[in-house]
Amino acid sequence: MSYIEILEKQYYKYRKYIPARILYHPEYFRVMKLLDASPEVIQAAADAQLRHILTTACTHVPYYRSTMKLSAAELANEPPRELLQRFPFLTKAEIMSRQRDFLDERLNPRFLNYKTSGGSSGQGIGMWRNKRLADIEKAFLTHEWGKAGFTFDKSIYLRLGADARRLAHEEPSRVIGNRLMLSPYHVEPKHRDHIVRALNTVKPKYVHAYPSSAAALAEIIRDSDLDFRVTEVVLTSEPVTMQQLVAVDGLFHAPISIAYGLSERTNLAWRRYESGQYSPYRFVPLYGVTENRIEGNAAEIVGTSLWNDVMPLIRYRTNDFGRVDSNGVCEDIDGREQEFLIDRTGNRIPGLSIIIDEVTWDFVRLYQIRQQRPGAIRLVVVGKHGPLSSEQKDFVLGAQIKRWGSFFDIDLEEADDIPLAPNGKRRLVETRGRIAA
Repeated sequence: MSYIEILEKQYYKYRKYIPARILYHPEYFRVMKLLDASPEVIQAAADAQLRHILTTACTHVPYYRSTMKLSAAELANEPPRELLQRFPFLTKAEIMSRQRDFLDERLNPRFLNYKTSGGSSGQGIGMWRNKRLADIEKAFLTHEWGKAGFTFDKSIYLRLGADARRLAHEEPSRVIGNRLMLSPYHVEPKHRDHIVRALNTVKPKYVHAYPSSAAALAEIIRDSDLDFRVTEVVLTSEPVTMQQLVAVDGLFHAPISIAYGLSERTNLAWRRYESGQYSPYRFVPLYGVTENRIEGNAAEIVGTSLWNDVMPLIRYRTNDFGRVDSNGVCEDIDGREQEFLIDRTGNRIPGLSIIIDEVTWDFVRLYQIRQQRPGAIRLVVVGKHGPLSSEQKDFVLGAQIKRWGSFFDIDLEEADDIPLAPNGKRRLVETRGRIAA
């Protein structure tokens, strides 16, 4: 165990004893209070935050300062939502082509947290943020999930996601503080007994999981295997199907909260599933301004964060599709897909688990994981500045073999582009035409 892992374990072990006022930035508590306010107060706060974001962007962010010619008087006095309509739509490709131009020039990136994500579209994006923004994000999640009593620092919960992943030869689960971490790679029949023992030992009150992984868990264990009851299940990071909801409900017999969000943190929406019924998505008006960009019959979701003044993204095109009405209600979001990959032994692996290293985005513009036969995957990459060098190819392929060589045969292919899927998105995982085992 590394020094960092030891510190992490100690932090999560004692976190529940640390007062929240010490753990979180003051903005966390301001947001929590605002979320309980009247619709009129929330609307006023959202407008004030939008004006702050637009002013910050046009004053201190190079991209907007060079492209938007708004005067200080306009930014201070014009209705902020009218000002917003004067901004052009923004794409992921444009951000990644000139990342630093989207960062507030007063901030030093060395003192910020930088994370990249390929997301479901297969095109990576890197985002800077600080602890204040991370705590604001947590306030929105805690407020929603707290309705069922959940808190990140004190609730005993099962975490089934990327941060819980383990290598093929490692044990499927581990306990870190108040979290039972279950690797999504290990949710398969051969680990069934271990998983059941771990669950019945920890007895989590809540489940925080990828939909695909929670549904896979429901395929290998039964409700009768569990000697405890769950208060609520929270599904995040992937689209969710009705089949998955039915499976998860059949295992845990608890209400299910479904979150829609992005690594870019421009939009947040909630829906619920309980007793065979599910509600439409409802976008959170204090989190961001949600719009639609209409092209033909497609309604693309567009978002503007109300809080990210570190790296403002204004009218960001999410590449997700769903018609959002004037009240922030969306019946369904149908633009994201998640598919499983089949490993050498016939087990299913969530495709979004195949991550690409942060440094790779310096020379790779797009990537996709393709599978035509079980036990083998191909990483298809599109160079940002032309063909990759032999050293770059070796780096990309070597990193994936190190992570996934025990699951798949892996090779690398360069391409000029990755074609769009019928829904207008580039799929991260492409398994069409896969030959069955």
